[in-house]
Amino acid sequence: MIEDRIGYRYAKSIFDLAKEKNMLEEVREDMSLIHETSVANRDFRSMLDSPLIPARKKEVILKAIFKDKFGSEFTRLLISILVRKGRERYLDNAAKSFLQLYDIAKHIQRGKLVSAAPLSAEQIAAIKEEVHKETGDQFEMEVEVDPTLIGGFVLHIGDRLFDGSIASSLRKLEQEFSDKSYIKQF
Repeated sequence: MIEDRIGYRYAKSIFDLAKEKNMLEEVREDMSLIHETSVANRDFRSMLDSPLIPARKKEVILKAIFKDKFGSEFTRLLISILVRKGRERYLDNAAKSFLQLYDIAKHIQRGKLVSAAPLSAEQIAAIKEEVHKETGDQFEMEVEVDPTLIGGFVLHIGDRLFDGSIASSLRKLEQEFSDKSYIKQF
């Protein structure tokens, strides 16, 4: 999508600048705050997308929202540039792209683990260790419980899916029975 490409260009510029000035951690915190704010607040996204609100007013609003919350001047500069160029609606895309660039640079993979029952800290650590052995990257994951899985777990890592749930096995078995491949054909 074009939004992703535009956001990526701004993110890449701020990433390179932050890396050069050894401020990567501070800018990552800022970008994380921007992304979390955008995800959590629909009105925030609507304000950024609105053609009815003048750019100057948006900049004032953004400064008020994030006043004294940014650890880096680079982030304030990014917001100012985006607003001046009329591209403030790409702010979240830039933040997401920056976080992805950060993860790549720091060898961090993110994923989601959904299990049928709550897992112990040891089980979660074992799964993280196994992923680390496979990829060589640090693995950060969101953990969720979904009793409809019946048993087992589903692990999402990037665009890969590992489905070890009983519900999935039952669906496959049901599909095999619906094909009636067990009936001898003459």
